[in-house]
This record gives sequence, structure tokens and C-alpha cells, in this order.
Amino acid sequence: MNERIFKNWKTTLTGILMLAGGLALVGIGKATLTEYVIFAPVCFALIFVKDPSFKK
Repeated sequence: MNERIFKNWKTTLTGILMLAGGLALVGIGKATLTEYVIFAPVCFALIFVKDPSFKK
């Protein structure tokens, strides 16, 4: 599990930043908590997904 999170740091960082951005939008009133709850599983999934490789 740690390998998926730390070796694939690009998607992990993207997921964390999206979670934080969503919370910020809820905090300033641009989004509702219901919208965030629907959006959050996508962010959590990104934390555990492997980075895409574009090797030829």
C-alpha cells in the first residue's frame, strides 16, 4: 500500500490537492457539502491509482 502511495507520487499529490481544493470551495461557500461528498471518492481513488507510463 505504501508503495502505491509514495512511488506514484504524481497521482497521490493530485488527489490530495483536489481534496484540499474542494474543502476550500466549501469553506468559502462556492460549493455545498453535498457536492463535496459526491466529489471526494474520486479524489480518494486518485490517491491509490498508479501513475500512467508513457514509455514507448
